[in-house]
Formats: sequence, structure tokens, C-alpha cells
Amino acid sequence: MLMLGHDLSPAERRKVTEAITRAERATDGEIVVVAARASDDYIHVPVHIAAGVALAVPLFVPLLARLAPWSAISIHWLFVVQLCVFIAVALLLSLPALRHAVTPRKLMHKYAHRNAAAQFLATNIAATRARTGILIFVSLLERYVEVIGDKAIADKLSQADWQKIIDDMVPLLREKKATDALVLGVDRCGALLARHFPASKDNPNELPDHFIVLE
Repeated sequence: MLMLGHDLSPAERRKVTEAITRAERATDGEIVVVAARASDDYIHVPVHIAAGVALAVPLFVPLLARLAPWSAISIHWLFVVQLCVFIAVALLLSLPALRHAVTPRKLMHKYAHRNAAAQFLATNIAATRARTGILIFVSLLERYVEVIGDKAIADKLSQADWQKIIDDMVPLLREKKATDALVLGVDRCGALLARHFPASKDNPNELPDHFIVLE
């Protein structure tokens, strides 16, 4: 089980690596698996929310004045109150659990997708001679999975072909069974590649089979 704040055990890493090796025996495709603990720290989200709340403080001053006429404050003190509200909200929402809870899922997926694209380039998948490499990318915090195929694979298979695999992986990630999700993804992607790109007699292993974990 791979969890934020914990290392993947050697046995779990080996299990994913063995799944990659096993899958590649049946296909000319090359499979690279990358798991990121998170695709961003999202520390900017509490700051943005806190700024919005602080800016809204003056909107409540007329209401406060009607309820308690004696509570009228000067412009100087209004700025002080806004600053205090900003600091308090920003610090509160910076707590990891709250920060992740208030971060929009769409924003998380945007950052995870950006990370997946970066890893496709960083892992040299496009360097295979027949352009038959794929990336299986998982970002654990965001519970995000993406499969990206190089040109030859993209010409035959679309994202829709991978979507059923992704849909089956995500529930396992939510249950914090990341290793099971990754092995399932590798096995299913390998079977799909074997159907469209079966192993030839000359089937060199062009990319390392090791499983990459981004801390």
C-alpha cells in the first residue's frame, strides 16, 4: 500500500516492476510506470481563499453597524481586522487536511495532468525506435490516473481505450491500495498492447522496467 508520507516497500516496488516485465514479454510496446505522491503542494489555494475572505470583511461592516451601532470602527481598524482575518484563514486552511479539502478537484486534476505530460518527456518514452512506449501515471493525492501513448500507439488506440482501465484503477486508489491499482493497470494495459502490438522475434527492452516513485 503506497500512502502519502510512507515509502513503498521493496516488495511492493518489486511487484510492480515484475508486472511491467511480465506484460512486456507479450508486446513490442514499452511500459513506463510513474507514481507521484502529489503533483503540487497547493499552498497557494489557502492564500487565495484568505484574500477573498479578507476583502469581503467590509461588506459585513454595515450589517454589524445595524446590529450594534456602538461597534462602528474606523478605516484604520478595518484594515487591521482584514489583515487579522487574512492571516487566521490562511493559517487555518494551510493545514494539509483542510488545504486538500478546499482545493477544487478540477484544479488538482489540472496539475496532475501537467505532471503526467512532464513525466512522459522526462522518462524518454518517445525515444523508442517504433514509437511504441506508453506511460501509466498515477498521482496519489489527487487520486488521478492517466495513460499516455507515443505516436504509434496513439495512431491505433485512443484515450477511450484506456479509460475503462483508468476507471477500474481509481477506486483502488481511493481505498489506498495503490500497488494493486498499479499492477492491475500494467496487466490490463499490457493485454491491450499485446492485442495491437504483439511481441515480435526481435523484441528489445528499450526502456528500463523499474517502477518510478516521485517523492
